[in-house]
Amino acid sequence: MGLTALIALIVGGGMDGVLMTDDPFNKRKDIGSIPLHRLLAALAIVYSLVMAAPIAVTGLGILKWRPWAKTAGMLVGAVNMLFFPIGTGVGVYALWVLTDESTEFLFGNAPAGGAKR
Repeated sequence: MGLTALIALIVGGGMDGVLMTDDPFNKRKDIGSIPLHRLLAALAIVYSLVMAAPIAVTGLGILKWRPWAKTAGMLVGAVNMLFFPIGTGVGVYALWVLTDESTEFLFGNAPAGGAKR
Protein backbone atom coordinates (compact mmCIF):
# COMPACT_ATOMS: atom_id res chain seq x y z
CA MET A 1 0.00 0.00 0.00
CA GLY A 2 2.75 2.44 0.92
CA LEU A 3 4.87 1.46 -2.07
CA THR A 4 1.92 1.96 -4.43
CA ALA A 5 1.25 5.39 -2.91
CA LEU A 6 4.90 6.34 -3.27
CA ILE A 7 4.92 5.27 -6.92
CA ALA A 8 1.69 7.22 -7.56
CA LEU A 9 3.22 10.28 -5.93
CA ILE A 10 6.40 10.04 -8.02
CA VAL A 11 4.56 9.36 -11.29
CA GLY A 12 2.06 12.13 -10.54
CA GLY A 13 4.83 14.68 -10.13
CA GLY A 14 4.65 15.12 -6.39
CA MET A 15 1.75 16.58 -4.48
CA ASP A 16 1.65 19.61 -6.81
CA GLY A 17 1.29 17.28 -9.79
CA VAL A 18 -1.42 15.19 -8.14
CA LEU A 19 -3.43 18.27 -7.20
CA MET A 20 -2.53 19.99 -10.50
CA THR A 21 -1.52 23.20 -8.72
CA ASP A 22 1.44 23.50 -11.10
CA ASP A 23 -0.68 23.42 -14.27
CA PRO A 24 0.63 26.20 -16.55
CA PHE A 25 -2.77 26.66 -18.22
CA ASN A 26 -4.86 26.93 -15.07
CA LYS A 27 -3.18 28.37 -11.98
CA ARG A 28 -4.96 27.14 -8.86
CA LYS A 29 -4.36 29.14 -5.73
CA ASP A 30 -7.08 27.89 -3.39
CA ILE A 31 -8.34 24.44 -2.46
CA GLY A 32 -11.82 25.20 -3.82
CA SER A 33 -10.53 25.31 -7.39
CA ILE A 34 -8.96 21.84 -7.26
CA PRO A 35 -11.15 19.07 -8.76
CA LEU A 36 -12.68 16.68 -6.24
CA HIS A 37 -11.10 13.57 -7.77
CA ARG A 38 -7.67 15.17 -7.40
CA LEU A 39 -8.32 15.96 -3.73
CA LEU A 40 -9.50 12.40 -3.08
CA ALA A 41 -6.43 10.99 -4.84
CA ALA A 42 -4.16 13.18 -2.71
CA LEU A 43 -6.03 12.11 0.43
CA ALA A 44 -5.64 8.42 -0.49
CA ILE A 45 -1.92 8.87 -1.14
CA VAL A 46 -1.33 10.66 2.17
CA TYR A 47 -3.42 8.09 4.07
CA SER A 48 -1.51 5.20 2.47
CA LEU A 49 1.87 6.72 3.25
CA VAL A 50 0.90 7.45 6.86
CA MET A 51 -0.49 3.93 7.41
CA ALA A 52 2.42 2.08 5.78
CA ALA A 53 4.81 2.35 8.74
CA PRO A 54 2.42 1.11 11.48
CA ILE A 55 1.29 -1.76 9.26
CA ALA A 56 4.89 -2.83 8.58
CA VAL A 57 5.90 -2.61 12.25
CA THR A 58 2.80 -4.51 13.37
CA GLY A 59 3.37 -7.19 10.72
CA LEU A 60 6.92 -7.75 11.94
CA GLY A 61 5.65 -7.96 15.52
CA ILE A 62 3.03 -10.54 14.55
CA LEU A 63 5.66 -12.61 12.72
CA LYS A 64 7.71 -12.66 15.94
CA TRP A 65 4.62 -13.37 18.14
CA ARG A 66 5.05 -10.22 20.22
CA PRO A 67 2.14 -9.73 22.65
CA TRP A 68 1.73 -6.02 21.75
CA ALA A 69 1.40 -6.91 18.05
CA LYS A 70 -2.01 -8.51 18.53
CA THR A 71 -3.48 -5.31 19.97
CA ALA A 72 -1.68 -3.18 17.39
CA GLY A 73 -2.93 -5.48 14.63
CA MET A 74 -6.52 -5.04 15.78
CA LEU A 75 -6.09 -1.28 15.90
CA VAL A 76 -4.44 -1.11 12.47
CA GLY A 77 -7.08 -3.46 11.04
CA ALA A 78 -9.89 -1.30 12.40
CA VAL A 79 -8.37 1.89 11.00
CA ASN A 80 -7.59 0.17 7.70
CA MET A 81 -11.29 -0.57 7.20
CA LEU A 82 -11.71 3.08 6.21
CA PHE A 83 -9.75 2.41 3.01
CA PHE A 84 -12.68 1.00 1.00
CA PRO A 85 -12.92 -1.59 -0.63
CA ILE A 86 -9.60 -3.42 -0.23
CA GLY A 87 -8.77 -2.05 3.21
CA THR A 88 -12.22 -2.98 4.44
CA GLY A 89 -11.75 -6.61 3.45
CA VAL A 90 -8.23 -6.79 4.88
CA GLY A 91 -9.32 -5.04 8.08
CA VAL A 92 -12.27 -7.37 8.64
CA TYR A 93 -10.05 -10.39 8.01
CA ALA A 94 -7.37 -9.07 10.40
CA LEU A 95 -9.93 -8.54 13.16
CA TRP A 96 -11.45 -11.96 12.50
CA VAL A 97 -8.10 -13.75 12.71
CA LEU A 98 -6.73 -11.77 15.67
CA THR A 99 -9.86 -12.28 17.80
CA ASP A 100 -10.04 -16.04 17.20
CA GLU A 101 -9.45 -18.35 20.18
CA SER A 102 -6.70 -20.27 18.43
CA THR A 103 -4.82 -17.02 17.81
CA GLU A 104 -4.99 -16.22 21.52
CA PHE A 105 -3.52 -19.66 22.22
CA LEU A 106 -0.72 -19.06 19.71
CA PHE A 107 0.20 -15.68 21.19
CA GLY A 108 0.04 -17.11 24.71
CA ASN A 109 2.32 -20.08 23.88
CA ALA A 110 4.78 -18.37 21.55
CA PRO A 111 8.40 -19.51 21.53
CA ALA A 112 10.63 -17.49 23.86
CA GLY A 113 12.87 -16.13 21.09
CA GLY A 114 10.05 -15.41 18.67
CA ALA A 115 9.37 -17.26 15.44
CA LYS A 116 12.37 -18.86 13.75
CA ARG A 117 12.59 -19.20 10.00
